[in-house]
Amino acid sequence: MFDWRKLEVFLKLYETKSFSKTAKELFLSQPTVTIHLKDLEKYLGVRLFDRDTRNVIPTRAGKVVYEYGREMLRLYRQMEKELMPYKVLEGGLVEIGGSTIPGQYILPRIIKLFKEIYPKILVYLKVSDTQGVVEGIIKGEFDLGVVGAKLKQTELTFEPCCDDEIVLIAPSHFDKDEITLEDLYKLPLIKREEGSGTWKNVIQRFEEMGLHPTKLNIVGEMGSTEAVKAAVKEGLGLSFVSKRAIELEASLGLIREVKIKNFTINRKFYLVYFKNKKFSPVAEKFLKFFRKAIG
Repeated sequence: MFDWRKLEVFLKLYETKSFSKTAKELFLSQPTVTIHLKDLEKYLGVRLFDRDTRNVIPTRAGKVVYEYGREMLRLYRQMEKELMPYKVLEGGLVEIGGSTIPGQYILPRIIKLFKEIYPKILVYLKVSDTQGVVEGIIKGEFDLGVVGAKLKQTELTFEPCCDDEIVLIAPSHFDKDEITLEDLYKLPLIKREEGSGTWKNVIQRFEEMGLHPTKLNIVGEMGSTEAVKAAVKEGLGLSFVSKRAIELEASLGLIREVKIKNFTINRKFYLVYFKNKKFSPVAEKFLKFFRKAIG
């Protein structure tokens, strides 16, 4: 039997170009990654990488295997999902990607309610930024996702599912309740990483209002909402986050919301999946449940 785990290791190594990063992301040791790669090379009869002490460079054969291997692994995972209901009575697996806010503040509650009705269905949730979730769907890692921005991916459907407001937050000692748009040029701001749906919405709204993002006083960049909140609490600067994410901190007086005169940022969250996708029975159940729960 072909070992799909070895192919998965190869694909991840091709993308990261690093044995240590591959081992970390797949929860393996570096020697295990090396063994999997050597076994796959032996099975296929070709060398997949030229490697020395510093570089991991795909060979021409490696590039061919990567192009076909991605699609093969995607199809194999899809087959496994569709076979699952026939293996486990009333069971199966649903894999979901959630960008930061949906993944931390919306999906866990809905998954809990879903599991109360369908306890034998396994639900796997991975939280990433919007770009990461979309890439995961394209690669076949997720059945569907919930994200905070609509990207230009023509092969995907972005279905509006719920509303959100992005607000400006400041440390508790910040001395203003309201500022102007022009004040933003002077204040120290903490941004999210480029793949963040929150940051994409902020930049889009700035541009609509004639504000120049390149002139902002950016003092730091964070890879998660939790990191942003921690930095703001410590007084590093101000930042934009979902209002859903600061309910606890605001109630405890650890963070405060600052209004911007004549300026708001409202956005949609989106269900995202392949157009004309044939969902497995359990994924279809979850999709229907999600739509009803969020509606």
